[in-house]
Amino acid sequence: MTFEGDWAAKTAKANQRFVDKAVTIAREVEVLLGREAMTYPRHPVARARDALADRVFALLAAARDASQTFYNVDQVPVAIVSDAYGDDWIDRTADAAGALAAAMARAATVLTGVVDSQFKDADTEQWVTGVLDEVRNAAAAVLREANRPADPAS
Repeated sequence: MTFEGDWAAKTAKANQRFVDKAVTIAREVEVLLGREAMTYPRHPVARARDALADRVFALLAAARDASQTFYNVDQVPVAIVSDAYGDDWIDRTADAAGALAAAMARAATVLTGVVDSQFKDADTEQWVTGVLDEVRNAAAAVLREANRPADPAS
């Protein structure tokens, strides 16, 4: 096997490991921010904020774990996939997972200190809902990209 072929196999395996974990985390986020969870009577915003922060760290750990899959290579990229000819492309699902991580980090940061009465306040409800909607949309994008047929030319 050529170096390019070996590298292509490594990037494909690392990427798939990361994508599998990212899809699991995206599904958890959808449940976490679902209608049922957000109507829970005790501190829904604080619970969501803390859980999103946990999911950010889980996504970072998944990327590191997938990148360090191989004992003979320090790290393999998780979002850049190669083929046996040495061509590279960005994996859409891994890129969407990065956008999800950014949205979760923003929500976990800006919702710090927000109390439930502010979540229901007419002036701030729309903003809080918008921040959480960005996370919901990012999670949906990960799941949508994961279900898209593979197209290495994209």
